[in-house]
Amino acid sequence: MLAKLQSKALGAGVLLLSLVAAYFYWQRVTDQRDAYQAEAERQRDRAEILQEHQQWQRQQIETLSSAMADRDRTLTVIADDIRASTSALQSLGESDAEAREWLDSDRPTGITDWVRELQRSADGAAVLRPDSARAPND
Repeated sequence: MLAKLQSKALGAGVLLLSLVAAYFYWQRVTDQRDAYQAEAERQRDRAEILQEHQQWQRQQIETLSSAMADRDRTLTVIADDIRASTSALQSLGESDAEAREWLDSDRPTGITDWVRELQRSADGAAVLRPDSARAPND
């Protein structure tokens, strides 16, 4: 009978140990699951932040692209105006005797040189060069 009691006690002990082991294993699995869920939520939040930042960057790129396109259009208009003015000055200096006389008259050297430089410019990008810049009263 003692052997039977020991056998039942041993069986109950093994069952109890099995239940305790199963409980701790279940706890470990649920803890890992909770940790993975928390990590997944953190990664979703991070992905959302990154997507918002990416959208902001796209808006900035679109804004800059629009500004650059406006700038290019403005520069094109300015270049066209300079070409037209240069052409008009060139033809004025060549065909108008009064303008030619004005250029040859007693004007400040800087102005006369600048107008003549505009007349000589073939590419329409005439500018007063720094080495020829003088005060108007020189």
